[in-house]
Amino acid sequence: MASKQSFKLYTRDDQKGKKSYKRLVGFVLGVTLLVTVGNLTIAFNSLQAQYLVPLQSEIFHSSKYQPILVGNAQKIRQQDLTKIDLLAKNLNYSGTSVEELATLLAQNAITETEKARIIYAWITQHIAYDLTAYNDAVYNDKYPDVEAETVLRDRQTICSGYSNLYFALAEAMNLESAIVIGHAKGATPNLERFQDVNHSWNAVRIDGEWYLLDATWGAGSIVDGQFSFEYKPYYFATAPEELINHHFPKDLGWQLLAQTYTREDFDDAPTISDRFYNLGLELASHANYHISAPGRVAIKLKAPQDVLAIASLRQGEQEFAEETLLVNRQHEHLVVNIAPPAAGIYDLSIYAKHKDDPNQYGEVIKYQIEAQAATTQLPKIYGQFYQYQASLFEPLTENLQPNWSTYFNLVVPQAIEVQVVNTTTERWTPLNGYGDIFVGHVDIQSGNSIVIAKFPGSDEYWKLIEYQSK
Repeated sequence: MASKQSFKLYTRDDQKGKKSYKRLVGFVLGVTLLVTVGNLTIAFNSLQAQYLVPLQSEIFHSSKYQPILVGNAQKIRQQDLTKIDLLAKNLNYSGTSVEELATLLAQNAITETEKARIIYAWITQHIAYDLTAYNDAVYNDKYPDVEAETVLRDRQTICSGYSNLYFALAEAMNLESAIVIGHAKGATPNLERFQDVNHSWNAVRIDGEWYLLDATWGAGSIVDGQFSFEYKPYYFATAPEELINHHFPKDLGWQLLAQTYTREDFDDAPTISDRFYNLGLELASHANYHISAPGRVAIKLKAPQDVLAIASLRQGEQEFAEETLLVNRQHEHLVVNIAPPAAGIYDLSIYAKHKDDPNQYGEVIKYQIEAQAATTQLPKIYGQFYQYQASLFEPLTENLQPNWSTYFNLVVPQAIEVQVVNTTTERWTPLNGYGDIFVGHVDIQSGNSIVIAKFPGSDEYWKLIEYQSK
């Protein structure tokens, strides 16, 4: 559905020697959430969900660029472009001329890779996302002027303004580029006009090969209702097989994939963030967004040894307790165990970070789980369990039978002592340690039983796991 105003997209008119324009109109939303898992509080920024009012245009149809040679995104990633990024950040141009800015940028870039990157780096580090314009577009059906000169004047825009400015600067620097429109995953309002086209991004040709980029998603996030700059190189020359997880072009040729995704494939793929790939994660199971669960679910991710993960399970606005989730480290994999408390549809989010990263966990992937029945709840897991990358194999149920001998089997790297303590009777039962493995039978009594561990350099015990016994 088109807006009542005219649309403008950049194209060339060689005969007249000047440019004509048609405007792309769009908008974006980012969300900041707080999630409590055990004794950890996680703040994370959701994927910047992008929105665009549908536009019918054949100006940048992929058929006009055939044959399209697809570039090697890994080759771009291996190049050190940090100097280009810094030059772009420090170039404080205050004018409104595309040609003038292009001239200044070109003075700091020689190769086509450097030219394409410095345009991306300048836009994403100097142009803010206009949340007010987004709200006007969504709720008042009022769309902003997104022509390149206007974006330079205002220093803020929406997604189509980012893509228009990138295209204009690329053209001024003699780079061939295109504007790509389509659907991007995220918190799109559930309105019909957002189901087909809701976002715009770019393609650029470097040394005869085509690459994809998204300056909007590379610029930052919405934090506490305000835009916050956060430069993300990941969305420059993103690998097509990764970008397709959340960007579906209306023109299928701009997927740049050997095997084309259908919209059904796209809709049923998990929502994966750039952080997922930046941390070196890989899917080892469950390649579909929708998971039908007759019982417990175990999602496996291949992950480097220094990556930690936690998860949250929600149903609408309700977040479920820790007893529904358990993340185990099993050699080169992280295994997320989910125990839905009742039949129904749930949203699962997984968060991860490097072990030595002092910052909070960031969201890496989302799933939807359709539970067919309630499942036995898992024990309560505390933050130090994840911090030390522990793994629990037995027992995997929240409630333990009182007056019964129960076998415990867990891995706690670096621990020098692991005990099971009944908080009512204050009875301590040590587990037998074999390196990082701790096992043993424990006579369970009524009340809560907690698994605690002591680590080198401290006399303190840390809570890892908590059980109930009624």
